[in-house]
Amino acid sequence: MNSYIIHFTTYTFAMIGFIVLALYVYKKAIIMQKRANIKNFLNIENSLRISASKTIYVLKAGDEKFLIASDPSNTTLLAKLEKNNTVTPTIAGNNLSETELNAIRKLAEKANRG
Repeated sequence: MNSYIIHFTTYTFAMIGFIVLALYVYKKAIIMQKRANIKNFLNIENSLRISASKTIYVLKAGDEKFLIASDPSNTTLLAKLEKNNTVTPTIAGNNLSETELNAIRKLAEKANRG
């Protein structure tokens, strides 16, 4: 009788351990799959350095493209790039030089072609 209780307890703990291990592996697989989906969602398609501290990026988020300017102190959404080769500007009153505006236009045209 004593031997039966020991075997029963041992097998019960073994099955509980197996179930916990299976749940742990399942949870890790789900988390890795979500991370892979997030990494594929947001991509930097192109970048253009305007000055030593300013860079313009074309970001693709899902099916949409955005033109973003970045420097060490902030990041600004410049425009949404449409599929029909048009740019929807979102700049309102920003102090951009003519060189920066030309660089934005070139990058937007290049992103819409590709």
